[in-house]
Amino acid sequence: MKLIEENIFLKTISLQQISPVAKYLVVFCHGYGADGKDLINIGNYWQRFLPDFYFTSPNAPNICSVNPGGFEWFDLMSQDQKKINFELENSIYKLTEFINAKLKALVLDCSKLFLVGFSQGTMMSLHYSLTNTNTIGGVVGYSGKIYDPILLEKNIKSKPPIFLMHGDDDNIVPLEEMMEAKNFLTKNKINLKTKIFKGCGHSIPTQGLSLALEFININKK
Repeated sequence: MKLIEENIFLKTISLQQISPVAKYLVVFCHGYGADGKDLINIGNYWQRFLPDFYFTSPNAPNICSVNPGGFEWFDLMSQDQKKINFELENSIYKLTEFINAKLKALVLDCSKLFLVGFSQGTMMSLHYSLTNTNTIGGVVGYSGKIYDPILLEKNIKSKPPIFLMHGDDDNIVPLEEMMEAKNFLTKNKINLKTKIFKGCGHSIPTQGLSLALEFININKK
C-alpha cells in the first residue's frame, strides 16, 4: 500500500491512484481520538473493486483533549455547548475547504463525492452532507449519530443517500443513538438505509465493509 501525505487545509493521508484518472472521491472521517491512518486501510481494501476512486483520510483539525496522540473534530468531553458548536462549525468549514480543494484538483463535482465516517466522523459526515448546498454521491456512517438534531434540521440544504450501520452491543455510541438518527432522517425524507449487526460493539465488521462497497457502487453516477 503506497501512501501519500498531503496538507490541504487539513493534513491527510491518501492512497496512490491505480487508475490514470480518478472519477470519484472517497473522504474518510475518523472517530474521536484517532487519526487519518485509522480508516485508510478500508480504502486499500476497496481500491481493487473501485479502481477509478481516489481515497483520502484527513486528520481532524484539533488535538484530542483526552488523547494528545490523536485528533478530534470537536471536544466531546466539554460541557460548554457554545465551545462545542464553534468547534463543530470550524471543523465543517475546514473539511469543506479540504474537500473543495480535492474535488478541484481531481476535476470532479460534488456528485462524485462519498463520505465514510466512523463514530464522531459519522457525525461530521452527516452534518457536512446535509448542510452542503450541492448533493454529494452518498454517506456511509458506522457507529455514529446526529450530534445536534435541532441545529442540523435548521440547516438542511441537500438530501444525499445515506447508509448507517451500527452494532447492537455498542457501549460507546449506543444503538439507540442510531435509531434516533434514523427517525430524524426519515422524518426529513432522506433516502436512508440502515443495518444492525448482532453482537457487534463499537467497531466495523467485515460485512459492513462489503455492504458499504455495494452501496457506493449502486449510488455512483
